[in-house]
Amino acid sequence: MACYHLDCWSGIAGDMFLGACLDLGMPIEVLADAVARLALPGVTVEGRKAKRGGIAGTRFRVLAGGRPIEGPDPEEEAHEHPHVHPRPHPHEHAHPHEHPHPHEHPHEPAGHHDHHGHDHHGRDLASIRRLIGESSLAPAVRDRALALFERLGRAEAKMHGMELDRVHFHEVGAVDSIVDLVGAAAAIEHLAPERLTCGPVNVGGGRVKTAHGELPVPAPATAELLAGIPVFGGGGGELTTPTGAVLLAELVDEFGELPGLALTGSGYGLGRREVSGRPNAVRLLRGQPTGSSAGAEVMVLECEVDNLPGEGFGFLMERLLGAGALDVYFTPVQMKKNRPGSLVTALCRRSQLEELAAVLLAESGSLGCRYHAAGRFEAERDIVEVATRFGAVRVKRSRLDGRPLAHAPEFEDCRRLALEHGVPWRDVYRAALIQAE
Repeated sequence: MACYHLDCWSGIAGDMFLGACLDLGMPIEVLADAVARLALPGVTVEGRKAKRGGIAGTRFRVLAGGRPIEGPDPEEEAHEHPHVHPRPHPHEHAHPHEHPHPHEHPHEPAGHHDHHGHDHHGRDLASIRRLIGESSLAPAVRDRALALFERLGRAEAKMHGMELDRVHFHEVGAVDSIVDLVGAAAAIEHLAPERLTCGPVNVGGGRVKTAHGELPVPAPATAELLAGIPVFGGGGGELTTPTGAVLLAELVDEFGELPGLALTGSGYGLGRREVSGRPNAVRLLRGQPTGSSAGAEVMVLECEVDNLPGEGFGFLMERLLGAGALDVYFTPVQMKKNRPGSLVTALCRRSQLEELAAVLLAESGSLGCRYHAAGRFEAERDIVEVATRFGAVRVKRSRLDGRPLAHAPEFEDCRRLALEHGVPWRDVYRAALIQAE
């Protein structure tokens, strides 16, 4: 399993992230399949090789009826008769070397584009939940896509001072933005990064036009999503969009300088236009951690609790894991006045510390909690898919210095297949384990 690092020296948008994944070697079929499973009439995707600021990379864009939703790229406009050939079938998609890609701004937030006559009115959160929930996307992709929209919705709700369910995604409801976020969920599932890190993020400068008039960069929702993330301004207009910001907030494990990696590849995802002073691109690096199996820093967050019902402990664990904790466990302890209690311990990345501490205090009722940094040794991990008589099951494999350690079938896959076939969960688990070994 590889580690990945994002360089956002020229900001980031959803289409740029997907372009970087494609440029790094991810098959376009990963995104094509995700779009087909959304069942959006006439919508397909494509990627092609291009250059921005002298840097070669991959452009990704969304097509409606075979034509780019946002119109042609500038290099296409330079031709006398720009034309993008329509695809003959919804499941057939352009490959990285075929057609160009567009965005009206260097990388523009959803809802700020000229959609050339297509019906891309906004959607509320409920309609987006239905679209994704009723799709045939893999459960892991569906859940991650829903989490991205929920996080984006919370930022919009806070910005407008309204309840989450009342948020209308006029800026992220367009088809291309839905494809960007669902595509990102599919890309992460395919790449299965052991860890995703990111350097400081260029938000750009100046002002951006929105449905609420001109606003300074970063726009309010973008600024909310980037809370706690190291950013800087670099001119060039809006360089980090709400869709790009939510990908960073939801998917990145830690922000900081490039960690020690033995690089195995790099990919460049391109924005629509040229940007003065820098290539309009985001870079995605892939590599293996250098040195021994000593892993990343983790934060240990803990407190003692002696007045919480058993059901409350179960809910507390659910909330902490849902907020991104790497692990949560309870240890019996003897507290003051000889009362039995439980030590609640959560492991997380440094960037998640404040959010998880707030959850821990709110759900446990504790008046305070402790934290400290710790190093840990980590086995190398990857995920393979095995075929069983019940269906496909993902299996996590671990190694230490190249020596196999263990195989662990994914619980959710085994659970789903056990329910589908009406068999004990352990039967599916054993079948997957046999195939993996």
